[in-house]
Amino acid sequence: MIDDIRKFFADKLNPPEDASEEEHCLSIQYATAALLIEVAKSDFDQDEMERGLIFAMLTDTFELRESQLNELVSLADKATQDAHDIYQFTQLVNDAYSYEDKTQLITNLWRVAFADGRIDRYEEHLIRRVAELIYVPHEEYIRAKLTVAGR
Repeated sequence: MIDDIRKFFADKLNPPEDASEEEHCLSIQYATAALLIEVAKSDFDQDEMERGLIFAMLTDTFELRESQLNELVSLADKATQDAHDIYQFTQLVNDAYSYEDKTQLITNLWRVAFADGRIDRYEEHLIRRVAELIYVPHEEYIRAKLTVAGR
């Protein structure tokens, strides 16, 4: 089991420097999916509305076929179960995302958190931590929250 986890992270989340552009794109897709799933799970009540929203966001963001999307979400879900922290995911976001992409990711994390009609303190804490780790200023974090809340 531990070897499988290490292999997953080595293959999917930390491609070698000589990896193709496609492999680098895939690693950021896994990281993004993992962060979205982590927010959905953080309130200990992941529902179908959150999961459907995650699928929709990943489809729109990465233009994946259904089979690719199912594999991505399955592997990202496994990664979040086995990860000790979110740093390995946010590190990839920092390496691959522009500032605009990062603020969009924070907005998407808020959308997942709001999908069930309420914000749990664990969801809010996780999104704040992600924003800090990917260097999104607090003002943008709050702006994204208010935008998604419709205020």
